[in-house]
Amino acid sequence: LKKELKHQLGDIRAAISHTKHEVEAEGECIAQTEDRLLTLEEKVSDLMKDKEKAWDRVDDLENRSRHNNICFMGLPEGVENGRPIDFLKKNLPVLLDLPEGEDLEIERAHRSLAPKPKTNQRPRPIIMRLLRFQTRELILRRAREKQIVTWENHRLAFFQDLSKEVQQKRKAFMECKRILRERVVKYLIAYPAILQIHHEEQWY
Repeated sequence: LKKELKHQLGDIRAAISHTKHEVEAEGECIAQTEDRLLTLEEKVSDLMKDKEKAWDRVDDLENRSRHNNICFMGLPEGVENGRPIDFLKKNLPVLLDLPEGEDLEIERAHRSLAPKPKTNQRPRPIIMRLLRFQTRELILRRAREKQIVTWENHRLAFFQDLSKEVQQKRKAFMECKRILRERVVKYLIAYPAILQIHHEEQWY
């Protein structure tokens, strides 16, 4: 019986030793797998950062390409009779009280590429590209100063032509802007999406 127990104990020890080696091998394999996963996670993180930087550059380039553009809304469909540049050159100086003889130098103008709306739907905005950035700034400044600009009882709104990403970022300030307007505080949204407030003769 003693020999048999000793023999069985030896078998158990051998089995335990074998199991120990297997566990150690599995542990080493798991450790190697975890190291590889950690390396992959770091690479994925780096790739995501590179992607974000690349996308920011693409978005910046897109907005720079729109640098001389103005987007304005409210003009009924078809009033330009297929000749938006002529229509704008004739009407904008009057609507905005631009300096006499100011040459708008419009390179191109067109409705947005959305499908043409039905009669009871909101008209598509017009996007206008100007030759000179200074002219764009003049038009936007005069629109801000006048506050209300109308053409034949249709109220017009003038905006910078920005990418959807920048527009989305600026929407985050909607509630802030509402409060500032209620409290009659001057503000502006600097490019790309920076809220600046005027207080005691300074901008913050």
